Amino acid sequence: MAPHTLREMMTIPKKAIAALSVAGLFTLSACGGGWVPVPDMFNPHLPDPVASTVTVDFNNGIDGWHGDVADYRAGNPPTEVAFAWKDLPAPLSGKGYYMASHNDKANDVLTYVTRQLDGFVKNTHYDVTFELRYATNAGSGCGGASRGDNIYMVAAASYNNIETVWQPGSRTGVNLDRGNQGVSGTMGKVLGTQGVPGLACDGGTWVGTTTRTSEPIEVSADKDGRFWIMLGNDSGFEGTNAVYLQGATVHITPHRAQ
Repeated sequence: MAPHTLREMMTIPKKAIAALSVAGLFTLSACGGGWVPVPDMFNPHLPDPVASTVTVDFNNGIDGWHGDVADYRAGNPPTEVAFAWKDLPAPLSGKGYYMASHNDKANDVLTYVTRQLDGFVKNTHYDVTFELRYATNAGSGCGGASRGDNIYMVAAASYNNIETVWQPGSRTGVNLDRGNQGVSGTMGKVLGTQGVPGLACDGGTWVGTTTRTSEPIEVSADKDGRFWIMLGNDSGFEGTNAVYLQGATVHITPHRAQ
């Protein structure tokens, strides 16, 4: 039998499904980029991009993740901001990524964590969807500006390092089109409201729940095969909110032009 060519040896079958796991010890790089890449379609040494699933488990740690807040105006930043790896509240067990913030008068604060993923084909476009697991004690269907009905769980993906920047009007935001509160953007999607049916409107029992979106985000891997993801919540609730992120499943498929 004739030996395989170099191209055949380096080509991954298109039907292959890769599974990646992201925990506290998963090594990621820490730089983004500032240009729009062009897919390297004529490089014979690039493998074909394949579908993959990245599993994030915050029970195993939060190393490599960075937390921040955005969407507030100058002179009115949120208070009680906290990010920590903590034990989940009873009756839950295990650990989660604790996020908290209090927006007093702004009625708007984005609280988020972000990290870079790698292992993809460089300069290649992908479609990304999210399932987010988290623990909350906020009920839904409570009416008015309740915590469960006016805080939106969100996720985003970007070629660039996701960070808080100053925008016109002395206001902060993230450096991508996330949308705002219950409205999705091109690079960020609303997964649903934070509250869980059946829980008390004034807080109480903590439960774990999952929310998701099937609407994909198109993102390009950089020259090293990396891109950034964001998980968090966007609050229209005037007051303190805390949530424990437990993990996420990130579905990544090669983008097919329409």
